Amino acid sequence: MSVVVETPRFRPSDLITFAGYRQGAIAFVQYGTAIGAVYFVVGPLLPDMLHDLGWTLGVTSAALLVRGLLGAVLSPLTGWLITRHGIRPVVLTGGVTTAACTALTGTVTNPFEFMVVFGIALTVADSFMGYIPAASLVQRWFLGRRAVVMGFVNSGAGFGGLIFAPLMGVLVREFGWRHALFVLALIILALVTPAWWLRERPAQVGQGVDGVDGREIPDEGATDVIGTVQLRLGQIMRHPVFWMLFVIFGVEAWALGTYSAYQVLYLESVGVSKAASSGALGIAAGIAAVSGILLSRANDRISPYYVIIGSMVAMTVGSVIFGLARSPIPLYAYSILFGAGYGLLVPTIAVAVGRYFGARHFAKAFGMGQLISGSMGGLGPYVTGLIVDHTHSYDLPIHLMTALLVGAVVLAIAARPPRHALRPVQQVDPEHGGAVDPKADSAPAVEL
Repeated sequence: MSVVVETPRFRPSDLITFAGYRQGAIAFVQYGTAIGAVYFVVGPLLPDMLHDLGWTLGVTSAALLVRGLLGAVLSPLTGWLITRHGIRPVVLTGGVTTAACTALTGTVTNPFEFMVVFGIALTVADSFMGYIPAASLVQRWFLGRRAVVMGFVNSGAGFGGLIFAPLMGVLVREFGWRHALFVLALIILALVTPAWWLRERPAQVGQGVDGVDGREIPDEGATDVIGTVQLRLGQIMRHPVFWMLFVIFGVEAWALGTYSAYQVLYLESVGVSKAASSGALGIAAGIAAVSGILLSRANDRISPYYVIIGSMVAMTVGSVIFGLARSPIPLYAYSILFGAGYGLLVPTIAVAVGRYFGARHFAKAFGMGQLISGSMGGLGPYVTGLIVDHTHSYDLPIHLMTALLVGAVVLAIAARPPRHALRPVQQVDPEHGGAVDPKADSAPAVEL
């Protein structure tokens, strides 16, 4: 019989007694720095940099394309390095080199240097302290509480954007774009320090997964306490739902990358002030952070399947409103809907992969899936830049992005998971003092 063991109810004292929550807090800082200080600063940086250097959007959009494609190629490598060498050395290496490459970006004088430093070197560095290390850490420390903690960790990206987008605007205004990048590099270097205390697994500190004594991630072929069979990497790669998840993730990356890079420039072209547009970008990031924390519990209460559908609908409606916005009020409505959508979707994709296919090979599998989502994240800003350079209008890129989001909603509906993943997580095994879930049956946990 397929049974799922209940995770003990959370108590505030768990924040002190279980080291997993401290690990989650460190991952929150590292991921927030990787996203906020590298991606969300692009929008406030570009107007002054392009004006000073006399470049067109084609220069920066090409670098953003290289970043997206290279980041996608690096994702399997990041997953392999984490599996081989551990999370801590990978994150520390990424943090130090990210700070160095950020400072070097402030010294560029021509498109070639910008491509090498910003497009290539910074991408390599940042990939080692980004989403895959953070999500892999959560998968190793949590099962029954995975959704809530993943939502908190992912909110680091939103808080990073909320802090770094307006901060970069202030730094550029006060010091100029070059010195602003030097200051940003020092901030990154300081924020990477907590990564020294990262630990790979609960067993290293004498604890169990979820803080439950003796609980571990099982071996290949075994079923974990939330009912998921730990599939081999090859089995995961052959499952169509796995790839559908990453196409959806890729559409989100396309839209977010495009808005992060060009939102300020576009809104200036339709009469919205730079302060209002930068503020809207920060608000979207803040809403994303809050939605990830407050709503991720839905992945346990219902299913990641339904959460993904709802997230994509919110992003789509937000994008439609953005295309019509000509004043701050509808712009803030876009920030709320779009921010809530992507803030909830990003942690949900990681939760879905772990819940559908198991945590045993999460880092490698997620790295492979990022080949799709990372490539699309790079293509979004690049295609947008090319279209704008040729048409001198943002209308077509916005329509294209909205169409992709509509398609992602349809794909999300079609991506039905294994049957066990459509049920709530918190169920009770009679051998552990409870009752069997009446919906449980002898069907395999994953259908291939």
